[in-house]
Amino acid sequence: MGLVGIGMLFSTTWSSIFHAKIQQVNISWNENNTVTFRNQRFWYFQHDMSNGSLSDNVTSINPIIATIAYTLRTERVILKVIVDMILRTYHTNMFLKANVSSWLFDGVGDPILDLVGHIPHLPYTIPFDRFGWFYKRNGSIDADGLFVTNTGAADFSELGKLERWQHSNRTVYRDQCGELKGTTGELWALEHEQPEIQIFAADLCTHMSLAYSGPVVKQGLPGVEFAANDSLFDNGYKYPNMACYCDEVRDENCMAAGALNVSACKYGAPAFVTRPHFLGMDPYYPSKIEGLKPTENHNFKMAIEPVTGMPLAISAQLQANALVRHIPGISLNNQLPDADMLVPMFWFREDITVDEHYANFAAMALGVRYWFPYGCYFFITLGLCLIVTGVYRIRKYTLMRLKEADISASQKFLSHGDKKHDFALQLKENTL
Repeated sequence: MGLVGIGMLFSTTWSSIFHAKIQQVNISWNENNTVTFRNQRFWYFQHDMSNGSLSDNVTSINPIIATIAYTLRTERVILKVIVDMILRTYHTNMFLKANVSSWLFDGVGDPILDLVGHIPHLPYTIPFDRFGWFYKRNGSIDADGLFVTNTGAADFSELGKLERWQHSNRTVYRDQCGELKGTTGELWALEHEQPEIQIFAADLCTHMSLAYSGPVVKQGLPGVEFAANDSLFDNGYKYPNMACYCDEVRDENCMAAGALNVSACKYGAPAFVTRPHFLGMDPYYPSKIEGLKPTENHNFKMAIEPVTGMPLAISAQLQANALVRHIPGISLNNQLPDADMLVPMFWFREDITVDEHYANFAAMALGVRYWFPYGCYFFITLGLCLIVTGVYRIRKYTLMRLKEADISASQKFLSHGDKKHDFALQLKENTL
């Protein structure tokens, strides 16, 4: 059970706390040392721990309008003008007001979604009739997709490694950025002084790399901590190997360092992921937003027990943003004062810490590992002692039996010799 905090950035006084539960379902053990499964997540609202209720209203930009404008940004102006006229028959501005429950789980109804659902030959098929950040995900077994991971039975160093996702070994990104890497976060086979780890995030359709940051202790258990650094969402500015997260021709759609374009993973929506409060991002977009206060407390971190590979603590934090650029011809989308803004929509923090029961189980597993060799040495020594004692006793018993046999043979020999001597004397007397 984990603790999840969700905050709407357009409402500085509102945040909600949920208890989150995740379990693996539809588990199938395969002959090639892999296991197939799906994730099922549940969120339970904690009213007493939250600042506000699910019925509170929050105003933000309408992501449906922003998505339509972003999708048509390269089309002819006449088409965009026609679309703008259609949009204005349903909306007077680009902002949307709804309660928290609708923004998150229940979804917000919009006639534009119904209209889009009847338009053929769109570049993306939108499988939803309402918009919500976690719409139809509470209790769903399909939201995260189908995973195939390695069990480590044949090679322990492969433990937890993701082999396939959604029936493929590649994702939506090009070149090496589209390769499946890392684990889903439950188990690890750490190497000694491993410099970084990769966590696959289904919501991003890719993995995130966390760098080694030092030793930690959680519930009395020693572990190693990994944390995000400036390589996360770099897009090739400082780390050339990450340039494949942008199109091969790098243009204005290739975001500044610190933001990952996940539009191909989110049905074409202008969705970009950063760390909370734009932590570590190039200042171009953060400088346009007031009230941001990024601190190291907003970083993405994970602590792992290196022997068992079990997570000791996770502080998973990401921020969802919408790119809103003025699009000629779609005036309804061009209502923000700046023509190029990355608008924070919400950010979440998922905290998972090892509890006492889990810590005791891990300590017992470690105890078995640490004391097993000494136990083996003890029993080997005990066995050798028993063998030496047994050999000594057998040898002693054998020598004793041999000694008794020699004494018995000597007595018989002497007894036989006396009889011969008496017989000889008797014969001599008879002769005389």
